[in-house]
Order: sequence, then structure tokens, then C-alpha cells
Amino acid sequence: MASDIKNPIAAKILPTRVATERTQSSEGIELRSVKSYATEFEEPEVADALSETYALYSQQDEKDSVYTGSPNSRLPPKNAIRHSSNSSQLNLVYADTHTYSFDRYIPRSVLNTLGPFLLTAFYFFIVFVYHTRPSVNDVVPYFPVDARTVFYAWLILSVFVLDWAKSGLAGFEASALMKPSLAPKAALQLMWHADRAWGSLSGWWNALSALFQDLRCKLSKREHHTPRGPAILWWYLAFSSFIFYLAIPLAGLTMDRKDSLQVGPRKILILGPNQTSFDTLPPNRVAEAANSRWRQGNPTAPQEDTIIYAPQGTKNVSRHYFNDAVEDIYAADLSQTPIITSPLSFFSGPQVSERAHGKAWGLLTDLTCSVTHPYHGLEMINITAIDKWTLRNLLNTSSSSYEDAFRGNKTYETAQGLAGLYPGLFYEGQSSFGVNYKYLIATDGVIDGTATDYTNSSFLPLPGSVELVMWQAYKAPHSADAIFSNMSSHSSVVSSVWPYDNTTYLGYAIRCSVNTTVGFANLDAATRAYSNFVPEAAVPSYEIVSLPELLNEYPGMLGIHSIVYAAFTTVVLKYTGAPVCLAGESATCNPWYGANVATQGEPQLVGNTDFPESKNLQYPTLSPERMKLAMYKLFGEAAIAMMASGPGSWTGELQGLDKANDIIPGVVPWQFVVALLSLWTIITVVPNYWTFWDRRFAAMLDGFEMFRLGAEWRPAVWKLEKREFVECDALLDVPGMVGDMEPRSGRGFVGLSSAVARASNRKYVFDREIVANN
Repeated sequence: MASDIKNPIAAKILPTRVATERTQSSEGIELRSVKSYATEFEEPEVADALSETYALYSQQDEKDSVYTGSPNSRLPPKNAIRHSSNSSQLNLVYADTHTYSFDRYIPRSVLNTLGPFLLTAFYFFIVFVYHTRPSVNDVVPYFPVDARTVFYAWLILSVFVLDWAKSGLAGFEASALMKPSLAPKAALQLMWHADRAWGSLSGWWNALSALFQDLRCKLSKREHHTPRGPAILWWYLAFSSFIFYLAIPLAGLTMDRKDSLQVGPRKILILGPNQTSFDTLPPNRVAEAANSRWRQGNPTAPQEDTIIYAPQGTKNVSRHYFNDAVEDIYAADLSQTPIITSPLSFFSGPQVSERAHGKAWGLLTDLTCSVTHPYHGLEMINITAIDKWTLRNLLNTSSSSYEDAFRGNKTYETAQGLAGLYPGLFYEGQSSFGVNYKYLIATDGVIDGTATDYTNSSFLPLPGSVELVMWQAYKAPHSADAIFSNMSSHSSVVSSVWPYDNTTYLGYAIRCSVNTTVGFANLDAATRAYSNFVPEAAVPSYEIVSLPELLNEYPGMLGIHSIVYAAFTTVVLKYTGAPVCLAGESATCNPWYGANVATQGEPQLVGNTDFPESKNLQYPTLSPERMKLAMYKLFGEAAIAMMASGPGSWTGELQGLDKANDIIPGVVPWQFVVALLSLWTIITVVPNYWTFWDRRFAAMLDGFEMFRLGAEWRPAVWKLEKREFVECDALLDVPGMVGDMEPRSGRGFVGLSSAVARASNRKYVFDREIVANN
């Protein structure tokens, strides 16, 4: 019958196919009619061949031919016939014209090579932009991308990136399986690559179990044992996958999202004074505010996160910066390890209702307080005994001017009458909560009604000092506490007898030196620090308002040392008259009680020496260190009060803080993940560069390719005797490399072979039978 076929294609192909189709028909495989095949295929020559075949074989006896031409006639399924190179259809083709070459898969290679770099770079971006630039006091620096967007982008990416990484390694795997130096030696080792087991927990467990079994057999010197574990290529892929599978979940644990703040463009309302309104404030009102806050016992800090700012570069500045600083000084004094060798510097900006950022006018202060010996450690006070002293800066003020008051011949109000104009005061005191106290205080200068200290730039910075001598004693029925009993051993403490009641007092001196000036500074809301201070005097008050008639209402801000002097003594500055707080009129308005409360002195019930069954409420003795702390706190309250009282709501160059997002470190150190991702990138990218331009048999080793590779080894499959591939010795006889099964033919055929499949200048066919017949 073949000789009657005139079409050369049909004459060459069909004789062999007829036998095949008969066999398939006998096995019950449904065959399609030749005529329907002829009308379906697009190639004209193939259609003609099938049409002629249909015409010839339809005339044969049914028992000698499988082609009847009837609707029930059968043909082999399309996948039993030679394939076209057109992947959209399975056509009968001529074997010599339909071949294929290996491809490079450039897009996949680019992704596999650049992907690890991009992923690692993304994590490095998070680390160096967000982790290494943390928020300061909940204020984040400028971020090029919102932190919440970055956080959720990484979260979403980490969901899909694990599968992408496995797919990327599969591309390298396909190239490596064609290289003799990397490919498995036998099909048993190749089977480990099925289902990409090198990228799963079950695959790692099975491989480690096989490796342990091989090692145990080797150590036991068992003969004729063939290793059943994977080859080196599999271990490389598994190691790369393990590093990545470890890094990605841990990377998510290195970060967390947090609500924060950032500097915004919004102008905020300012409540405190400015350059114009500062000098219009009556200094006595400021002193009263400072005194009131001081004796409440609260931390020396503004009510809001404003006013006091630390010098630029100060670390860990809290909203209680000044209070923290003076408490540290106090702790160092108690341990006799002083930590302050330079003045305590701070800038007082105007009071605002929220944290501020920008340029503002305010008060810059450098302050130092120290405990010193009363008799030879002071500059303004010359004292030799509790009742023998002279104020060097005020020649008309000495103990002699108080002698009549000491003897009771006149009131102290008369002796103290000039304390608001000539700032020096001796205060006899009283018994306050168990302690008898007296003090002598002085500050710089003479104060007149028109005095103003911050309006003349030639006098700035303004120097000043406050000197205080504090005397304390106990009288029956009160008992001295341990502080008083130990105080006599202090190097700066002296004893002196008050001759008018023959009581021995212990005394010490505190000297505070201060320099202040006013001007503009840049305020940082994040660090709570100031920078770039530029001195600029206040506008004089007499250019703003007319002078009032009452002297004690004169405007004109005085130096901070004068404010502290007035706050401590309750004298009225620029006014002739006695202090507001007089001895015997109040138990709590006096500075001894105020200093005790300011330094958290706790009263106790102490036994009465005259009446043992009763107890007295008694505050502790003020030690030199606590009195020094109290003076520091009073200066801080004065600096706050000077900038807290203002004309009301106004706007300047200060900006507020808006809501923002931040990425903060998580429970896992980011340095560990950086090391893992860097290692993964190196061990993944370098091999991919090696195989970047390589042509390979397929994009990756998937199930279809495994089907193709195993189809030519049917005899080996029939020899399989176990259900687990690692137990099948027959697989040891099958090559594990993807190579050329027809290396000596003009056309190659891809399969499991020990012969290298050449990628360049070589064509490959899908049907090995064509190569064999040719």
C-alpha cells in the first residue's frame, strides 16, 4: 500500500505509523479519523499527505487496516505523532525541519542576578535610613519615604519573596545540571532535585537523615554501601535556601512600627515674652512666680515641653533636663565625686503650649553654685561671726545696722527697709518645724526704680552672683537630728554663738555665680537643645509703656541674680520696705521651709524633750549639699518664670510637631540579619554570574522536564523494586547529568546522559526516533 502513495511525506512517514496505530487501537486508545486530522492541521503538505492516506486506506479490507474512513475510524492521539516547533499546536511535522536550540532565558537570569542585590539593598535602606537614625524624644528625622509604607512593603514582600528565591535558584539549578563538575553522577542523586526539595524543611530533614545513614555506614566500615544522599549541587542549593529562609523571618523581627512626631510647617502660638515684651514685665511678679513654684517641691521643669533647652550636643536630654542636671550634681556632692567642672548652661525660650522647633528669642544662662567656708570663701560678704558681718558691695549695710534690732530696741522691719534697693539682708528667722535658723544673703549692685539689665547690649552678658550664709540650731523641746549632729565635721561648716540667747549655731556658705544674656537661638524639638545663639538685647520698656506712679510696679527686667534674691527673701525690688514674709507671721513662707520642700525634705514626728508623751512635727536639717541643690532649683525656677509670663498668644518662627510614623528596632538585632542577607547575596549571585550567559535545556527543572528526561529510561524504571527512590539501586546505573543522548548524530536529543549537551551550534529534536532512523 505504501507504494501507491504518491505524496513523498506520506510515503515516508505512514508505514511505520500504521503499525503503531494498530497497536494503540488494540489497547483501546481512541484514534481520530484521518480526514478530521487532515482538515485540522495548517501545513499544506501534511494535510495533503493525510488526505491521500485517507483516500487509499479507506479502500482496504477492514481486517487489514485500522483506517476505514467511517466516523468510528481511529488515529493515534496527537502526542503520539511528531511535534511541530510551534508550541501553540501539536502538528505532524517533518523531522528535519522542526528542531530547537537551547535558550538563555535572559529576563530570568537578570532577575536571579539582580534580585538578591535589590532585596538586600531594600533591607539596607531600612537599616541605614530608619534603624541607624532613630527618633530622639519621639521626634523622627526627615525620612524620604514614610516609615509605615516601608514597613508594610517589607511585610508584603516577605510573603512572596521566599517562593521567588526558590524559583531563582531553580534557574541556576537547570544550568548546573548540564555541567559535569556540578551535576549528580547518578539518577538517584538527581531525584533529590525533584519538587525542589532543597528548599523545604522536609527535604532538609530527609537529606540529613540520608547523610547520617551514610556516615554511620562509613564509620562502621560496612562493605558495598553506596551513598544515598544528595550531591554537592543539592547541598549548595539547600544551604542558600536555608540562609534565606532564616534571614527573611528574622528580618521581620528586627523592626516594629511606632507612632512618632516630626517637624511640620505649622506655626504655633507663643505664650511667653518676646524681644519687645520682655522688658515690660515687672520683676517682682516674676520673683513671686519663681518663689511659688520653688516651694511646691515639684521637679524644676516647665509644665510643658518648652522653655529650657540644653546646649547642642548634650546627650539624652529629657523634658526635665535642668532638674536632672542639678540632681546629678547633688548626687555627686553626696558621694564626694564632683562631676561639674564648668558652668551649667541652658537656654530659656518663650513658653509655648507644645514642643517647638525653630528660631526664638530668649535668655541664655551659665550657672555655677558651690559650698564654701563662710569666713574666707565669699566675695561680697565679710563675716567673722553670726552677728559680725559686713557687705562689701553695700558699705552702709552691716551687722551694726541691725544691732538695735538684735537687742530688741527697734523692729527688724526698720533694719531691713532698704533690702529692695540695696540687695543685702540679714534674717533673724524663727523656730520653723523644730529648727532655729538665721541667714545672711547678698547679691550684686544697687537697684533703683528705673533699673533694667537686658536692654543695653554693651552690658551683656550680664555677670552676677548670690551669696548665702545659712545658720541652724536646735533648742529644747526639739532634738537635733543625725544630719545636724554630723554636720560639724564638714569642712565648710563653722559654729558661732548667738550672743542674745547664748545658742550655738552651725553655719555654712553657698555662692552662686551666673552670667546671663539674651538673644536668638535655634531650638531643636527633637534633642531639646539650642544652637547658633546670637546675642540681641531686649527693647527697653520705656519705649513701649509709660512709667507707672508706684515704684514697685516699675517695669524693666532685672538680672536673674536679682530675681533669685527677691524670690528667696520675698523683698520687693525697686521699693523701700521690709520683706513680705516676716518672722513670726507664717511658718511656711520663709526660705528655710521653702528650701526643705524644694529638696524633698520629709517631716517626721520627733519626741518632745519637755513632754515625752507628745511628739513634734520636725523637718530635717538643711545640709550644705541640700542647700546648694535648693539654690540651683531656685535659679532654674527664676529662668522659667522670666520666660513664662508674656503678652499672650502670638506667632513667630517656631514650628510645631505633626504626627509621623517610625520604624524602631525589634527583638532581633538587625546586624545579624544584615550578615545573613549579605552572605546569601554573595553565595547566590556569584554562581548566577557564572551561568548568566549559559544556554540551557529549559528554564528550570520542573515536572514536565523530569517526564521528558525519564521517558528514555523505561528499562531502568521496570527494574525499580522499592517505593522510595533512595532504596532503588537501578537508579545508580542511570546518569544524573542532563546531557546529549545522541552526541554523535547531526541532531542531538536531551536526556540523562554522561555526554555534555553542547549549547552552541547544535540543534536538538523532541523525537529521538527521528535521530535513530536518520
